[in-house]
Amino acid sequence: MISEKERTAALWAITVTQFSLVFMLSSVAVAIPSLGKEFGATAAQLGLVESGYIAAVAMLLFPVTRLADMTGRGFIFATGMALFTTVSLILPLSGSIEHFIILRVFQGCGGAMMVTTGLAILADLFTGPRRSMALGIASTGVYVGLSAGPWLGGIIATTMGWRAIFYIGAVPCAVCLALTLCVLPVKPEHKKCPPFDWGGAILIAIGMVMLSQGGSHFHLLTGKAMLAGGVVSLAAFALWEKRAKAPLLDMTLFSTNQSFALGNTVQFISYAATFGITFLISLYLQIAQGMTPSEAGMILMAQPLMQTLFSPISGKLCQRWAAHHIATVGMLFATAGLAGAIFIGDNGSLWLIISVLGLCGTGSAIFATANTAVIMGAVEKENYGIASAMVAGMRTTGMTISLVFISAVLATIVGPTTLHTGNANAFVEAMNISFITLTAFSALGVFLSARAKLKRTK
Repeated sequence: MISEKERTAALWAITVTQFSLVFMLSSVAVAIPSLGKEFGATAAQLGLVESGYIAAVAMLLFPVTRLADMTGRGFIFATGMALFTTVSLILPLSGSIEHFIILRVFQGCGGAMMVTTGLAILADLFTGPRRSMALGIASTGVYVGLSAGPWLGGIIATTMGWRAIFYIGAVPCAVCLALTLCVLPVKPEHKKCPPFDWGGAILIAIGMVMLSQGGSHFHLLTGKAMLAGGVVSLAAFALWEKRAKAPLLDMTLFSTNQSFALGNTVQFISYAATFGITFLISLYLQIAQGMTPSEAGMILMAQPLMQTLFSPISGKLCQRWAAHHIATVGMLFATAGLAGAIFIGDNGSLWLIISVLGLCGTGSAIFATANTAVIMGAVEKENYGIASAMVAGMRTTGMTISLVFISAVLATIVGPTTLHTGNANAFVEAMNISFITLTAFSALGVFLSARAKLKRTK
């Protein structure tokens, strides 16, 4: 029986992991130009620094959830934290961009093991109103990581170098790992569960790896072939899951529940359309406008600050109006922000950039809370676990596709060269093409969101 003190310690340890996963994404985004300059990395390789990390989270989301059911959530959580912490300490020792990208993928694998089990552990430890309180505290860790990442990562990269981001980021994880080993049951268990779906796990892994690699090498025939292979593998995953005896993902909900299917489709579109804006504008501010990482980080904070502000407001709005209407308004704001980004030229106004980031942050926050209500409200109580996994799955898959698409555009227009002020014009062209396409994609999401009406469950 876990004591109240141990329960509180577990809450804070899990909150730190929620923070660390997104901090290692948002802070590194600001440091990418410095990292690329030191390694002589191409634009496509810099895309892999982020897409490889988030693709690892996406490909392990469903397999890790099943493994946690089979061997114990505490064991998977502690193993993931140990892997994440260890790789964070090794990453700064990389001798080449290729080694760095490979290690970044392993860091994402550790992150996937933490984030997929952490919230489930909290749901086990806390009951009633205290459960909502605990989950709310853990979610705050995500927003703090998003908000602090660009600013804190920029300061660290400017004053101490990009390597310090990983060393400093590993410290709280190491402390929480020690805490976890003391307060949570982390020994592996052998529970009676349906057999593990190895076929589904392999197909989704191949699909995500080929997508991320294909996007970064899109200027080559092999890159186009890998991208096509990734799409085929993910389609094969969906077909396999329909026929598997113990699938990682129950596909029948998509075919029998229109609200659930539309809600998840819009979830994917939203993150695919908006996630890459931080990556692109971070590069733009430092390459085209010559800012330091810390200066760029201060400007990039406009987006997560608006997300932090409007997320709770969205929840209150959903209590008064239909959730799918609120989600549609959020998509409209985000689409307006993306449309504004099209007009950022070689010497774009800082006020335009801040406005674009603010609109996207506002729209994303309003959308995310409301659309989650649409998805969760479309299923019966016994399917809440599947619905929750799909919310996270569509989010991370959308993030991956966003970065894969941007990497493909950069590889095609900028080519296999390093990014510097000399080819800033080519980068701006690639950025504008990306924003035009992402705006059109986001507009499709507005249309579908309006149709994803909340299903009335019994």
